[in-house]
Amino acid sequence: MSEAPLPDAPVRKRKVFFIPGFDPLGARRYRELYRTHASLQAEVSGYTIEVKGRARRENYGWTVRSHQDGWHTETDIAFLQWSDLVKTAMNVSIARSYRQLGRTLWLYLASGAYWRLVKLRYVPMLIATYPAVVLTVFGLIAVLLGMAVSSAVELAGAPGLLASAVGAGAGLAALVWLRRQDDKTYAFYLMSDYAYNAQDGGRMPRNLAERVVRFVAQVNAALADGYDEVLIVGHSSGAHIAVHLAAQAGALPAGTRFSLLTLGQVIPMVSFLPAASDLRGDLHRAAKRTDLCWVDVSAPADGACFALSNPVAVSGVDPEEDEKRGPIVISAKFSRTLSASQTKELRWRYFRRHVQYLRHFARPEDYDYFAISAGPQTLRMRYGNRSPSASTIWEPLSPHQDME
Repeated sequence: MSEAPLPDAPVRKRKVFFIPGFDPLGARRYRELYRTHASLQAEVSGYTIEVKGRARRENYGWTVRSHQDGWHTETDIAFLQWSDLVKTAMNVSIARSYRQLGRTLWLYLASGAYWRLVKLRYVPMLIATYPAVVLTVFGLIAVLLGMAVSSAVELAGAPGLLASAVGAGAGLAALVWLRRQDDKTYAFYLMSDYAYNAQDGGRMPRNLAERVVRFVAQVNAALADGYDEVLIVGHSSGAHIAVHLAAQAGALPAGTRFSLLTLGQVIPMVSFLPAASDLRGDLHRAAKRTDLCWVDVSAPADGACFALSNPVAVSGVDPEEDEKRGPIVISAKFSRTLSASQTKELRWRYFRRHVQYLRHFARPEDYDYFAISAGPQTLRMRYGNRSPSASTIWEPLSPHQDME
């Protein structure tokens, strides 16, 4: 192990674990996103940064060399892959998609989570309701088309049984065609997202839990490997996975700084569910860790997240005041940090806006993803003395607050 750095010493060697949201696209997309926007941010912010892919070892990833604020920093970014689980979750029949719709909708309504989430932030819940509405409309279109075709075939003189079969085939064909347009509607994709996290009442799905055990082992190995900072970054649905890793990681060697950055989080979508006691327990434990700096970044302009909601507090598992350490909730301030052209580009692109945290800003203020992940300051050095946003939501709204 290298000589332990002082608590306020600049970072020369960092390990980052990046966890994407519910995305079937793999690591290459995120590496290219990082490479492209790191270069753009460097031009805006006046530092140098170089991104290179690296050979696949335990995880796919990339290396970053940066010169910022007079210091050289080397960062190794490991991409924690779960896109294979996402693809499997999405690869279900149309009939199963509709069964998932009924089961997931019933869980949120019967458990009381849905209306508490609406009270927390109604815009992301409008987006969450969208696939239910669209799939219902798709089903009605298929039924009406099938009835129309069946009537037409029967009027042409065909037997009633044959007419019904032809009509059913036409309705099914319509649903198949509509599903193939999901790259435009995102209805089946979003339904898979919500259904995956809700399949066991909110408890982490078994295949993901097994993956998380492996991820924790990798984090622990990095903590023992002499890095100046080990930083876990979780975006969107990856944020609650990141919380599990931060809570379950072992003790830190002397001098290692441990950080957690959650971006555009949707944690309440899971933590408000009845069986999510595992997540609520890890939210509580992560918030109490004295050796962890946790910063949560969101923006009210991002309708796909629960912006400025403290995920620990709203889940009803905030530690006692003298034990509370995190998270520090701050706003990315899209209205001030994006240029007019960027704002115009994002106006009707809600999902693209949800990924803005991983892209460059034309007028960065105190949030710069590439300075955080590749610069010489630790997360605690950058935000440790920062007060949470004045608009932070603290009210404990979850209808279920038991913890493992």
